[in-house]
Amino acid sequence: MVVDVADYMKSLTRFTHVSAYLWLVKHAPRVWDRIDRYQKKQTHTSPEWYYRRGCHRLFGLFRDIRPRAIVATEVGCCEIAALMKRDLTLDAPLVAVNDDYDADRAWVQSEVDLYCFIAEEFGKQLIANGAVRERVAIWGAPLSSGFEVPRTREHERAEICGRFSFDPALPIVLIAGGGEGIGKIEEITSRLLRLNRHDLQLLVLTGRNEGLKSRCDRVAMNAFWNCCRVLGWVGPEEMPQLMCAADLMVSKLGSMFNEALASELPIIAMEPPPGSERVQYRLLEKWNVGCAVRTVDEVVERVIRLIAEPEQIEAMRREARSHRTLGVSRRIAHWLIEATDRRSPLCKDYEWSALNPESLSREILKVETHL
Repeated sequence: MVVDVADYMKSLTRFTHVSAYLWLVKHAPRVWDRIDRYQKKQTHTSPEWYYRRGCHRLFGLFRDIRPRAIVATEVGCCEIAALMKRDLTLDAPLVAVNDDYDADRAWVQSEVDLYCFIAEEFGKQLIANGAVRERVAIWGAPLSSGFEVPRTREHERAEICGRFSFDPALPIVLIAGGGEGIGKIEEITSRLLRLNRHDLQLLVLTGRNEGLKSRCDRVAMNAFWNCCRVLGWVGPEEMPQLMCAADLMVSKLGSMFNEALASELPIIAMEPPPGSERVQYRLLEKWNVGCAVRTVDEVVERVIRLIAEPEQIEAMRREARSHRTLGVSRRIAHWLIEATDRRSPLCKDYEWSALNPESLSREILKVETHL
């Protein structure tokens, strides 16, 4: 059972934790930088009483279903899950999963049974902040199941090209901005289309941003060459296929960075707002898995340069292959099965080689945020 915490927040709590955050990131990144730096050093992202009042419906859900295992995928979600585990006296293992390149102090909660982090340096930060060393696992970034499925690029490319009436012989560029459609997606799409290049095919992903989708649809309709397709929200089943088929991606970072590595897809990214994405921004060229740029002009220039140099794209694919981590979600699942088996007979009949997520769906509750 997957729960988006924001769906269970009161209006004021949703404003302070969602609306205000998005506004600051988009319109006042320097202010958010100061808030983010301060917050990373604090033991709590918000007071416990604020979470109890602002998320009381989520407390009610936990009280009703009393999950046998909990997975939290964001620092605030981890605090809330730990608080509910304590308040409701739940005898359930709590796994804190961080796929960001940081280690906020607030991750450290006594109720957490396992911390899954990306890199050794963040594990050391976590331990320095008080986490029990034996509970810290440096396994890498967990991915949606679709990114773990073996795929043949030629097969996926043929299917995507057939679906969107693309030419398999020409490059495909994905343009994305995460679930909220953050970034200069419309401007980048417009600029690339104005080049009137017949050797460039664009797939534009606008997420849940309906206004952005409408504007990008108009841009695509007015293009001289019928080489652009605009999609809204793309689910975890379809995204791996699109990324496998593409030659290049222009996107914000965050989870897209890890997914691009898993897909061996070079990514071009403009400088992100303050936070863990700044680390990923620096790693793009340090690892040679993409390009870190600052302006839309640079985005356009790098796209044109790279599609003209397929050997450079292939070199980036090889580097991405060396940095990706696969099987992390399965390792967490194995750990959960062992942990719940020690506490109850829940999983005594399961084989590690043939996990059955549907059978566990009523027992494991995943607490996350879609931001």
